Amino acid sequence: MELRGVLLGKHESGKTSVINSILGNTFTEVKREGLIDGTKLSLIETPGWWNTFSLNDLSKISKQELVRRVSLVTPGPHVILITIRADSVFSNTDEKFLEDYMELLGPKIWTRTLVIFTRGDVVPKETIERNIQEAGSGLSRLIEKCENNYHVFNNKMQQDRTQVTELIKKIQGIVRRNEESYLEIDMGKVKDVNEQWEETERRARSRKSRVEHQRSKVQEKAPVQRLEEIGVVLMGWVLSGKSSTGNIILNRDEFVIGRKTGKAMRGHGEVDGRNITVLDTPGWWKYIEAELNPDFVRSTILESVLESKSPQALLLVIPGDTSFQEEQKRIVEENLSVLGEDVWRHTIVLFTWGDRFADISIEQHIESEGDALQWLVEKCRNRYHVFDNTNKTNRDQVSELFQIIDEMAAENSTFFFIEKTNERNDKQDNPILEIRLKDINVYLEEGFKMKAEEIRDTIENLCMQIIDENDEIRSKEIGVKFRDQGPDHQEPLPGNNTQQVN
Repeated sequence: MELRGVLLGKHESGKTSVINSILGNTFTEVKREGLIDGTKLSLIETPGWWNTFSLNDLSKISKQELVRRVSLVTPGPHVILITIRADSVFSNTDEKFLEDYMELLGPKIWTRTLVIFTRGDVVPKETIERNIQEAGSGLSRLIEKCENNYHVFNNKMQQDRTQVTELIKKIQGIVRRNEESYLEIDMGKVKDVNEQWEETERRARSRKSRVEHQRSKVQEKAPVQRLEEIGVVLMGWVLSGKSSTGNIILNRDEFVIGRKTGKAMRGHGEVDGRNITVLDTPGWWKYIEAELNPDFVRSTILESVLESKSPQALLLVIPGDTSFQEEQKRIVEENLSVLGEDVWRHTIVLFTWGDRFADISIEQHIESEGDALQWLVEKCRNRYHVFDNTNKTNRDQVSELFQIIDEMAAENSTFFFIEKTNERNDKQDNPILEIRLKDINVYLEEGFKMKAEEIRDTIENLCMQIIDENDEIRSKEIGVKFRDQGPDHQEPLPGNNTQQVN
């Protein structure tokens, strides 16, 4: 008999290790096959996800890739294997996300599902079972949905074949209880996804060709000189990978990662023979309007940039595997508006965590995600780059980024900062401020493992305070003006309010 299975799980949950342990090799192909005690076994590894809080936070191409991967096990999988690290917390949020994610595969899926707890070498089986039995927990409800089908795996003991034999027996039991049927794949849906995929690939190739042509034109028309000093400002939402990006650029652990950047931090170093300055600024919340982010976020960005030498580039850091919709477009626009409209001429979109989809180009992500992300990239004159934040030794990605900055500097001129104050922000005249408290709370919970109820109270009080004191709020804005002359031109811009930042 042939058994066909699909593995789902977060990034770093041990999916690949489980397949290697079962099939007894260390290959990394998406589809793997082998014989286990005379039984042919086919396993498909699907894309992972990080601590996202809702299905909407996954990129469109991530969802399409899931459907495409599952369709590789024709005519359909007998079992769905969910990998969960035994040494991690499985929250109610994880449960909700997993429920929504599983629905992408179709109905009646839970009777065919088995949970594999990885890292059984770190957490004893008895502890795992106590966690499962904890009444009212998300993990307890998950195992109940799976009809108590779970297995503990020690991925470091690949020579222990008894754990594999036991797993195969449990899978065979699931297949028997389902009368040896398999999960039928909606081939109509697969067909639609494949057609969308092909169209996306076509547009992605076209975009990549246009960008390459645009860069060649810049190199032809403007003298691209190697900048000996480069100032970089990192901006983006919380957990986007800004600090990690700064560390990769400087080739050392300059910025603390894994927590929210509370204040602007500056790092210096010599990289590729250049003097590099990196300014890591506080992030904003992905789903909170700019008016509801703490005042210090934009004011700190403003003050730290004013105190700096004129930077050559602003890197807008965005995770390369998450959704970017109209809401994010609006929030990004609002947060960058403090630097003035001309800042877009000096902005590069830097997609982080490019390792998560090794077989998908960033152009495919841009094209599949839709109008909002395409608008952002084009607003930055199609200047974008991808970082693999897991590979700090890859210095080519840093050199390529510097080359884009060199080209941008050749195309643009030195810029100045002019501080000004508005009597009132028009948006503050409207007391009705959009806020998605539920999503925000969950995002905070996942980012910093804080209690959702405490966060909700804090944010609700903050919102009420902002609304009550709405008339007293005054906001600062910063305008950015540019010179058409080259970077060596020293003549200052006219005007009493102009201050050149050296």
